[in-house]
Amino acid sequence: MLICTLYNHKGGVSKTTTTFNLAHALAADGKKVLLVDADPQCNLTQLFMAPIIERLDDESAAAGNVVALPGTTILQALEPRFSGKAEKVDVPSIKLVPSPYYERVSLLMGDVDLNRSEDDLSQAHVQRMSTNMHNKYTYVAIYDMLARLGARESADVVLVDVGPSAGSITRACFLASDAFFVPTAPDRFNVQAISSLSRIVTTWITEHQQIVAGFQELGLPVSRGLPIFLGAIIQNYKLAKGGEARPGFKLWMDRLPERLERDFVPKLRELSETFGSNLLAVVDHFGSAEAARIADFGSLVTLMQDRAKPIFDLSKADTEAVKKYGYQGVVWEHAAQRMHTWREEFRRLEERLDYTVGLR
Repeated sequence: MLICTLYNHKGGVSKTTTTFNLAHALAADGKKVLLVDADPQCNLTQLFMAPIIERLDDESAAAGNVVALPGTTILQALEPRFSGKAEKVDVPSIKLVPSPYYERVSLLMGDVDLNRSEDDLSQAHVQRMSTNMHNKYTYVAIYDMLARLGARESADVVLVDVGPSAGSITRACFLASDAFFVPTAPDRFNVQAISSLSRIVTTWITEHQQIVAGFQELGLPVSRGLPIFLGAIIQNYKLAKGGEARPGFKLWMDRLPERLERDFVPKLRELSETFGSNLLAVVDHFGSAEAARIADFGSLVTLMQDRAKPIFDLSKADTEAVKKYGYQGVVWEHAAQRMHTWREEFRRLEERLDYTVGLR
């Protein structure tokens, strides 16, 4: 089992959309995937459960009262541990939401109140080297939950959707991961953000390594905290008529790999040497810090959200949901070709995940 996070503290890069589609790409190739919505915005939950939410909202309107969503939220799972009522998360009691379409994909729902946990996790981080066992159990809670829940579900991959922040929830999820992608968009601010991202990741990994041995001696379920960098996903850019990226995007698409090689990769190589773990094994194997390029989904994104289906699996019949007679002729042919291209890019991400599994 591999725990993987898609992380960038810079928002607006279509991180959740890529997480959703990657999960279904993996499932389409026979893997079992557990999705975890650790972003208080709950965008992954909204996308994944769109048909279920619509049905329950209709039932709520008819009944005159709100019908609750099925399943356990991430906060409901974690809260007894954070409040001190339980030593560990009660993983056997967690109820996941199965995909409306794909039997190999399930979801641990998000919770808009998850931000309440920021203080608990922040305090646990500050007190990680103290003798306070409550804070130690809180510090390892997210990793322990993901590892045991993934094992319970016999998941091949656990994909964690985190918020665009450098807060304690995101840090805990990142350090719980075996590997991570960096989704990014080709613009000047995302290029600038690579430098601060390298500082954040370096700090998180270095501080975590201070406590790993001590936690292991106490028999605590602590993560290694050395996630392998799988590469950057350059996405959310628009295409010109010829199928190439528009010039304004192309400019920054060329600069992103340069900035990664200048600011991000060297930091990870230093960390690898310091802690004896090759965080760049995948990047070195594939010869590039760029994992894939995923163009903007355009008008198809609305259809994807409405149907809760991956972008590459939309059918001609699905298009009737947004247009009376659906996509016809050349319009459909063009859409189908774009969907094929997106599917190939997600396969590139799958290849990096598969190679990482082979390293463990």
